[in-house]
Amino acid sequence: MKLLYKFLFVAATGWALTSCDKYLDVKLKGLVIPERLADYEAMLYSPTMTRTFPMNLLDFTDDYFNNIDALSQSPAANGYYWRPIITVNEKTSPDIWGPLYRVIYDANVIINGVPRTAEANTDQANSVIGEALVIRANCYLELITVFAKSYNPATAANTPGLPLVTSINVTDQIPARSSLKATVDTMIANVTRAIPSLPLTNTLKSRVTKYTAYALLSRIYLYMGDFENAEKYTDLALEAPHAMLDYNAYAASSAVPRYEQSPEVLWHRAAVSGSPLFMIYSTDLLSYFNSDDIRFSFLTTTNNNGLGRATLPGTYNFGITFPELYLTKAELLARKNQYDEAMDIVNMVRQNRIKTAAYVDQTASSGEEALGLVLAERRRELAFSGLRWFDMKRLDREGRMPEVKRINPDTQEVYAVLTPGSANYTFEIPVRVQLFNPGMELNHQ
Repeated sequence: MKLLYKFLFVAATGWALTSCDKYLDVKLKGLVIPERLADYEAMLYSPTMTRTFPMNLLDFTDDYFNNIDALSQSPAANGYYWRPIITVNEKTSPDIWGPLYRVIYDANVIINGVPRTAEANTDQANSVIGEALVIRANCYLELITVFAKSYNPATAANTPGLPLVTSINVTDQIPARSSLKATVDTMIANVTRAIPSLPLTNTLKSRVTKYTAYALLSRIYLYMGDFENAEKYTDLALEAPHAMLDYNAYAASSAVPRYEQSPEVLWHRAAVSGSPLFMIYSTDLLSYFNSDDIRFSFLTTTNNNGLGRATLPGTYNFGITFPELYLTKAELLARKNQYDEAMDIVNMVRQNRIKTAAYVDQTASSGEEALGLVLAERRRELAFSGLRWFDMKRLDREGRMPEVKRINPDTQEVYAVLTPGSANYTFEIPVRVQLFNPGMELNHQ
């Protein structure tokens, strides 16, 4: 038996159960054993399934400045300075890997358990399974942006991906890493399988709909560089009822609708813990804003360390928004040299974000110029949304990422450099995972 399996899944969930029939007949003291469809659906409302974003993903980005001790070996420091191992303490749950595999375990409990209920094969049962499939695929997408190399279709079949876990039996051996292609193909297959059973609307924005699934496929295909499919699913996601908020209509950020009710939010995802409140803007990110940008005034606060991130009302959202989808559409149009159409979308977003008196349309005379303006707008609109590392990694694959440095602002000493094409765009399999699985293929051999 691989003890890591217990580490990943049993210790991480309050809904622990096993797939062995002999254990299903026994209710373990202190544990909640789901039995009815309503029990499994209740899991979709749980913090484990709604608070799925690992905050460490913000540490890696060029959006963020941290005056953290360069000698520190904390996960925050290791991520910020792009060291190979994020969590070096083998006795603690590894950052990012642990929380996301916890969610995957609970998703597997739902996927494996619902067919055993009396309500199996009903539309509602299939919908609950579909939601779990989408959540699981989203976890794998976040995991591959950290622990696998950037997706290259020419090499993906021979590039290590992730262990694809479907069992909830704690005695099962943890699977070996699948290829990156197999990992991504499985994600796509899971979401595609879910779509027919998902509703067009759901009770809360944290719940999954058909449009959520389309939007997640848009992200996956964008990351792969499959722009044709990315556009297909972006268009489908944008058919969902929604509205853009004109920030000119609000006297203060406190008057903006809560994230959980915002017509701009398609899928609400909270962080496993915390929010980007007070995280400091990097000098690079600051250069993208000016005083006419209402996003900056609404979403910026001043503290002792400089200019930090503020939040709108509600629980900070790391999910999928319609502005993201519009900017994805604009990017895909620019890549097809449909630059006027791309700029129409960019200007629609900007009209809702820039002070009316100062607003001027942006124009482009080529697809490449339009793409640059789209990516700049994406930088502004999606700052601290959880997507910047995703973008940095895919853009680096295309040779579009400049060198990023971690510099002491007082001494100007350079503590770390992330060069184009660096191996440090991929973090190593966590120490604790290696300890219990010595044969697992590593990223930095």
